[in-house]
Amino acid sequence: MQNTIFDSMSNISKVALYFPKKTYTTEDFFSDFPEERGSKTWVKLGINNRHIIGDYEVPSDLGFKAAELLFEQHPNLKAEIDFILFTSPERDYYTPVTAGVLQHRLGLGNHVGCMDVHQGCSSFIYLVSHADGLIKIGAASNVLVIAVSSLSKKFHAQDKANRFIFGDGACAFVVEKDDTANFHSYFFGNDGEKKDKIIIKDGEHRSPLNDKSFLPFENAFGDEQYPGHFYQDGAGVFRFTLDRVPKMINAVLEKNNLVKEDIDLYLLHQPNEFIVKTLARIAKLPEEKVILDVENYGNTVSVTIPILIHNLLKENKIRKGQKILIAAFGTGLSWNCCIWET
Repeated sequence: MQNTIFDSMSNISKVALYFPKKTYTTEDFFSDFPEERGSKTWVKLGINNRHIIGDYEVPSDLGFKAAELLFEQHPNLKAEIDFILFTSPERDYYTPVTAGVLQHRLGLGNHVGCMDVHQGCSSFIYLVSHADGLIKIGAASNVLVIAVSSLSKKFHAQDKANRFIFGDGACAFVVEKDDTANFHSYFFGNDGEKKDKIIIKDGEHRSPLNDKSFLPFENAFGDEQYPGHFYQDGAGVFRFTLDRVPKMINAVLEKNNLVKEDIDLYLLHQPNEFIVKTLARIAKLPEEKVILDVENYGNTVSVTIPILIHNLLKENKIRKGQKILIAAFGTGLSWNCCIWET
C-alpha cells in the first residue's frame, strides 16, 4: 500500500563530506594582506582555515567524490537510492540538470528521479523539504542530496572580506524514509527587493558578461563592486539576519507550543562565529545548545548545516528522541527553518 502524507516520515543518518586539497589559512590571508594583520575584525570571525576549489576543478566533481565516499561507507546504499537532488552555484551544463549527470556518473539506475535546487546559504532546508515531500507522497524512500560550495571561483582577488569568510566543499547525505523520526514545521521567507545585497550581477540573461563586468563601480550601498564577481553587503545582510531569523524561530516554536529550552540542539547556518553568537544572543537561545563549527571550514554556503550534522553524528551527539531546530538565511534575501525530531 502506498504511503500517504499522514504516515510517511523521514530522517538523516548518513552524511559524507569532501573538501578540495587546496587550503587557504588565516596566515595565508595575512601574507596576502599584511596590512590586516593587526586588525581585530578577523579574529572575532573565528575562521582559521578554508578549503579552496582548484582552478580546473568542476564543482560537481566535489559532489561526486562526496557521494562516492558515502557509498564506500554504506556499501548497500547505492541500490536503495531512488531520487537525487543537487545544489551548487555552478552547474555542469545549461541543460541537462547536473543531478542527472551525477546519476549516470554514480552508476545509479534509470528509475532515479533527478532535480537541481539552488538557494545559496538557504539551500539545505529547501533540499530537505523537497526530499521529505517526495517521501511523504510515496514517490521516493531514499533521496540522495548532494550540495557543493564553490563560491571562491567568483571572488575578486582583492576582496578581503569574502576571501576570508568563505570556503569550498561538498557533502552527500540521504533523506530516508523512517518510522519515527520526522522533519516538520517548515518556514520559508524571501525578500526579492533585497536581491542586490548578495549577488553576482553579470553572467546570466538579465545582465550578460560585457566589457564592464570586471570594472569597479560604486553601488547603492557605497561599496566598490565588480559586476562579474561575487558581492555581499555584509552590514546589510547582518542587520537582515538579526531582524528576520529570531522572529522566524519564535514563530516556529510558538506553532508547536514549544519554548526555547524544549529544543535539544540549534543548528544555524554558519557564516562565521561572530554572526552565529550574535544571532543566538539576540534570539535568546540557550548558549550551550547552539552548535558552532566554522573554524576549519569557513562559510561553506549550502554545506554548513550538513557539516554540523556529520560531525554531531560522528560524535554521537544526535540521538533518538531529540528535537532539533534548523535555521538558514542568505541570498535572496531568504530565510527558512524547520524542526527535526530524531
